[in-house]
Amino acid sequence: MNVLYFLRRLYVLFFFASVAVGAPTIIIDAGHGGHDRGGMPGQKLEEKGYALDVARRLDSVLRRAGYKTVMTRSDDTFVGLDERCAIANRYAGRGVFVSIHFNGADNPDAHGIETYYSSGSASLRLAQSIHSRVVRATGEIDRRVHSRGFRVLRGTRVPAVLCELGFLTNRGEARNIQSSSYRQRLADNVAAGIRSIYR
Repeated sequence: MNVLYFLRRLYVLFFFASVAVGAPTIIIDAGHGGHDRGGMPGQKLEEKGYALDVARRLDSVLRRAGYKTVMTRSDDTFVGLDERCAIANRYAGRGVFVSIHFNGADNPDAHGIETYYSSGSASLRLAQSIHSRVVRATGEIDRRVHSRGFRVLRGTRVPAVLCELGFLTNRGEARNIQSSSYRQRLADNVAAGIRSIYR
């Protein structure tokens, strides 16, 4: 066997082993689902499907990088907020929770990216890391990182963030979100934000 090839293979094995040992399990939460379509009343584009698509893409990116992942839902089913929290809390002390959503507003001109956390420096740091990368990658307006007491954030005992990745009620952003390459860009940059904190 070629020595250089052997050393490269050994490096890859050690890299993925170090990720698996040192990194937390990433709990990926696709917002809404089932009878809960998400978004505003009368909204044409259903939030639940786009959230699930980006969540699946994020799952794939992180798994390829050697991370352990858990999805709160992997198909079009309804999962209650308390159940989502319970899934995350199984990994208390060794997990990170990332909830994927898209925004909506009565004002069709509203647009941009915003990211939420409830409390704690670890959650804030993760929110800032993901947010900055998504804003930079999309070129969308920065609606900033905010602290809010959303149930899936305050009910989890792990670092937790909720990502609002654009407005489905805004014509321009909706057109982008309907593009599979754009949704992949969102997933890639959410993953980059996670990986910058949890190497």
